Amino acid sequence: MVHLEESRPNSGRREPKVERLDKTPAALELSQISQYEQIHCQPYGIPHKRIGDVILPAFLKTDQLFDLEERWQVGEKDVLLALSPGLFPNIQVLEPLFELAGDPMPQEPAGPVQGACAFRERMLELIDDKEVRIRGASGARCLFSLLPPWLLPQSFGKVAVFLADPRYLIMRQLQLWEMFKRCHADKGKGCGCATLQLQESDFLRSYLEEDCSLSGEEMTRLARWALEEYRQPDKVKIFFVEDFVAEPDVALRGLARFLGVPDDAEVLEKAISKLEAMRPHGLFYPRQDMLELQHFLTVTHKFEQLMADLPSNLQSIWEERVSLWPRLPNLRLATLGQSLQNHRMWVAPQWWAAHSAELCKPCSFAPRGICRSGEDCEFCHAPSHRAPLRRPSKKERLRRMRKSARESEGSRGRTPSPDGLSS
Repeated sequence: MVHLEESRPNSGRREPKVERLDKTPAALELSQISQYEQIHCQPYGIPHKRIGDVILPAFLKTDQLFDLEERWQVGEKDVLLALSPGLFPNIQVLEPLFELAGDPMPQEPAGPVQGACAFRERMLELIDDKEVRIRGASGARCLFSLLPPWLLPQSFGKVAVFLADPRYLIMRQLQLWEMFKRCHADKGKGCGCATLQLQESDFLRSYLEEDCSLSGEEMTRLARWALEEYRQPDKVKIFFVEDFVAEPDVALRGLARFLGVPDDAEVLEKAISKLEAMRPHGLFYPRQDMLELQHFLTVTHKFEQLMADLPSNLQSIWEERVSLWPRLPNLRLATLGQSLQNHRMWVAPQWWAAHSAELCKPCSFAPRGICRSGEDCEFCHAPSHRAPLRRPSKKERLRRMRKSARESEGSRGRTPSPDGLSS
């Protein structure tokens, strides 16, 4: 169980404190680990395993998750891409990210099966002797994972966390559960209690009622990543997938800067070109009858519609989870948290992408509340930017001009001192 308490950090900003009361994986006995191999079917009728409040796919070997750092020999050169299960993207989207980290995918011609197998070797949770030996020519490796932060090794050099509106991520988990169900059915390993198709309303109800979730409860897991970013800003950084869809150039440059890739590097330009070419087809959701950003909003709006029809006790559970977010140290997540509390959609203004990438130019008028462009302004309005010094009034400027003129005239009309006398 993860308990959240509120405390005030040295910066003066209210930071939620995450305290883990259960034992860490390193402290677990073998007898305790064996219980995590038990197969569960409820609440969705789909076989899965559990570690505490974390639901994991049934095909994972949970006993191997407790020594990932030793098995993979994770070092300071290695990079981890942390994904939410509801954000599991197409293989092609992660390829340019692997290249930025200095560990590109194999370039040999390969079909879908071979490509999927090569991609599979980068998943931290899936372990065999071949995967552990993988290391790029530069000595760096880039892996990805759907595990929550408290089950991940701490020795990665860089951790890039990709997230979106948690309402979208929760609803998209339904697609992953459907995929698990099909896989079990194809292999004849289903438990026989699964329904023909999971309904969205039933899924959301179960999500709030149960005390365990796929890869950990979404709100708590993302909040934990925000705290890790606050505590280790040089090692952990949050990236919003909406920025990669709307501003791929800016988003990739922000990621490259975090990974230490120069702004003029050829690998960065190639990554931008690849992402731009993929964007018309959809980066994180296949384009069909709507724009990808519109798809994010549509799914989020569906979540709020379903939430409004749930009993008050389940709505209270959601309100309790949301109450943490406006106090998160990540400014963008805190702003999103206010929209979550008000049950409203929130589309980040265009300057947020540059601000998240640390490439923004502050607006001189926004801190004084006199910017006429509002959210359409090309310059950054983030509250973290300090207001510029107040411009002197017209009266003060005239007084300074007259004083400067008098001093200038006095120096020109001054009689020179005789030789031998001091001035």
